[in-house]
Amino acid sequence: MLKNMKIGIKILLVILLMSLGTLLIISVNSYLQMMGLTREFQEVNTELGDTASEDSKEALQEQMEENLVKLAQKQSQISNEKLIRLRSVIDGGVAYLENLYANQELFIGHDLPFPYETEDGVACAKYMLAPGVQSTDEIQKKVRLLSNCEYVFGPDLENNSMMDNLYLGTHDGIYYRYSRSNLYNPDYDPRLRAWFLAAISEKEGSVWLDTYQDYYGKLCVTCAGKFRGENGGVEGVLATDVTVQDMLDEIVATKIGESGYSFVLDSQLQYLAHPDFSQENFDKSLRNHIGEDTDVLKEIRANASGIVRADLDGTESYIAYATLEETGWKLGVCIDVDEVVAPSVELKQKIDGITSGAQQMVSATLSTVMIRFIIFFAVVGIFVIMLSFAVSGTITRPIQKLARNVENIGQGNLDVRMEVESGDEVGELAQTFNRMLEDLQQYIQNLSRVTAEKERIGAELDVATNIQASMLPCIFPAFPEYSEFDIYASMNPAKEVGGDFYDFFLVDREHLAIVMADVSGKGVPAALFMVIAKTLIKNRAQLGEAPDAALAAVNDQLCENNEADMFVTVWLGVYEMTTGRLVYANAGHECPALMRAGGEYELIRESHDFVVGGMEGMPYTSHEITLYPGDKLFLYTDGVPEATNAKEELFGEERMLAALNACAALRPQQTLHKVREAVDEFVGEADQFDDLTMLAMEVRAYTDTSHR
Repeated sequence: MLKNMKIGIKILLVILLMSLGTLLIISVNSYLQMMGLTREFQEVNTELGDTASEDSKEALQEQMEENLVKLAQKQSQISNEKLIRLRSVIDGGVAYLENLYANQELFIGHDLPFPYETEDGVACAKYMLAPGVQSTDEIQKKVRLLSNCEYVFGPDLENNSMMDNLYLGTHDGIYYRYSRSNLYNPDYDPRLRAWFLAAISEKEGSVWLDTYQDYYGKLCVTCAGKFRGENGGVEGVLATDVTVQDMLDEIVATKIGESGYSFVLDSQLQYLAHPDFSQENFDKSLRNHIGEDTDVLKEIRANASGIVRADLDGTESYIAYATLEETGWKLGVCIDVDEVVAPSVELKQKIDGITSGAQQMVSATLSTVMIRFIIFFAVVGIFVIMLSFAVSGTITRPIQKLARNVENIGQGNLDVRMEVESGDEVGELAQTFNRMLEDLQQYIQNLSRVTAEKERIGAELDVATNIQASMLPCIFPAFPEYSEFDIYASMNPAKEVGGDFYDFFLVDREHLAIVMADVSGKGVPAALFMVIAKTLIKNRAQLGEAPDAALAAVNDQLCENNEADMFVTVWLGVYEMTTGRLVYANAGHECPALMRAGGEYELIRESHDFVVGGMEGMPYTSHEITLYPGDKLFLYTDGVPEATNAKEELFGEERMLAALNACAALRPQQTLHKVREAVDEFVGEADQFDDLTMLAMEVRAYTDTSHR
């Protein structure tokens, strides 16, 4: 749009932009400074509120964590002391029993009743024998000895409300019980019970067993300890069933804030007590309440006490815990995190309210300043526009005159010259246009001469291309009188003329010479070198020389006066049509591909000799293979495997062999067309960087010379 504006309007715009732009920059800068102060004020107040809130939150969290851990440890200590007192009953009973056995002669004892002979609900001693144990004199003697335990067990049971009974079993099968219950199971064998086996396997002291529910549904736990006889061997096990339901209920009844509560876990982190424990569908596994946070479970299991933060039943909570050393249980206290940080959140809301009010006041002040600025900007703008119109006219009138003269020149009149009327920039512009006209006239004359020269060179290159193409065999079928083989070749140079060449010719009635070569370099120099090399190779081959001798002679000839240091890679072979014998030499050229009848194309790999024309006096080696009817030979230059696509990928030997095998059943001409199509499809839109030359030959039969 600016390109089509008049110069006067452009000058007017420049003056306006400079004047009003300066004013606008000053005003915007002032406004931005005020806005910056406002933002800084808001950020400071927000930071103050956030800092106060965070400090308050951290203080509340630290205090709550400390208090929760202390509470868990205190409750754990109280419960542990109760269990220690109960364990001391077992330990004291074990000591009494061992003293009893050690001093049997000091105790008389009396007969004990069977359970069914006692009154239910009255605490007393009773005994029974395990199945298969006979009541012998020795057994009755031990029963009477054990009857003395009631003088110790009776006060213990009376003074410990958590104890339900005291009982023992011996290896002899005696089961002694001091309790209020007279329940009786004739098949009961104490030696097979878990409490008996656990105490026996314990090295020293008493042991606590896992919890269970008694007949009345109350949670109980068993404490058992083994005692020894007069010879020091284990005589039996003393145990008691302890009702811990009341202790657990007392723990759960502890209230912590609005959302907090206490709970108890066994050593496997299964709930023993919880406010919702009595609900029908309550899940007793802590894992299922924590979710996927297994690190919390590991920490609680590994540490004696501590506090963790976890998602408990869908609510982020603090969980403080402490271990009951007697049983390995975990006593826990938890509370919602939101309840802990609620005071700090309320404080932040108050600070945010105060900050918002101050921000609204500052925003109102800025709005007033902006209105005043707009009015001032409009007044100054009108003044600047009037001044700009006055100044622009003095500049645009000379330029308009200059534009009319330029229009005449644009109509093709290059002989006109512009009048220089002033010494300012407009006058300098007129002088520049005059010089430009002179330079333009000279350039047109030079361009005409260069164009004619390029047309002449292009015509000569076309002639050179045709000459090069005519030097190569291009009439197919090449030897219609020979039906024993079929041969076809093609060349596509990368430039107008190229350095690749092929050739095939009859040495005599029974021998066919085949040449495939690639001259170093491209363009006209390579084409000239190619003509010389092709002529020399053909002359030597037609003399009947073997391929190695022919290449050695041509090499020495090309090395003479080879100041351009050019060379050529050559594959030269002589095919004997009567026997199928192919003698060839390879001077640094690509390996040919051979397909045996009914098989697939494979490369004939052999050691290459040095290139032709590279160094005088180089020896060359002939190789020999036999071609049979149905065999096919494929020769090519490096332009085929080294064809490159837009991704800088090479066509390669594998793709070349795949393309050949895809058309293995076709005639040589069709084979070359298919390979060229495969190369073109791979290369795509990329440029051809090298000559593309191929030759294919198929052996159909051997020549019968008797009919020629």
